[in-house]
Amino acid sequence: MFTHLARQCTRFYSTTVPEGLSAGESTIYKKLSTEFDPIRLRVADISGGCGSMYAIDIASKAFEGKSIIKQHRLVNDLLKSEIKDMHGLQLRTSSK
Repeated sequence: MFTHLARQCTRFYSTTVPEGLSAGESTIYKKLSTEFDPIRLRVADISGGCGSMYAIDIASKAFEGKSIIKQHRLVNDLLKSEIKDMHGLQLRTSSK
């Protein structure tokens, strides 16, 4: 289900936000992209467009050697101001 909802973008040494993302998706994408230099990053508003729930799938070398809980904490800490306005967040992290 997540794969069908998420807008996928593979980064090739660029911090350019992919076209077609909503304002909320773009904000989250930029923050994650800048902080974690991801290998893979998908951000999708899965609330039907109102911005109350997002799905994030991120892979970054910054997560190597860290438990899933620590990886999620890093993302949650970065997105703290955005998360306070959300009803929910689906988060998938990995180092590969």
